[in-house]
Amino acid sequence: MSIYHRYLIFLVLVSCLIDIFLAFVKQNDIAVYFTINVIAYLTITMLFIFFNPKTRRILSVVSVVYLTGFMVIVALKILGIMHLK
Repeated sequence: MSIYHRYLIFLVLVSCLIDIFLAFVKQNDIAVYFTINVIAYLTITMLFIFFNPKTRRILSVVSVVYLTGFMVIVALKILGIMHLK
C-alpha cells in the first residue's frame, strides 16, 4: 500500500470518527465541525510529510484554503462577541 493510500485512508477514518463523536455529543454548530476537521487535516498532513514536491504543493494549496476558512470562522465569532457587548 502506497503512502498516498495510507494518507487518504487515515484522513477519512479520522474525519469519520470526529464527525460521529460530534454527532454523538449532539453538537449542532457547523463551525465546530469545520474547525475540528481542519485541525485534524492539518495534523495528519504534517504527519505524512514524505510526499513528493508536486503533491506537497497541492496539499499546501488545500491547507491554505482550509486555513482561510478557519480564519473566516474565527473572525465571524469575534465579530459576534464584539457585537453582543
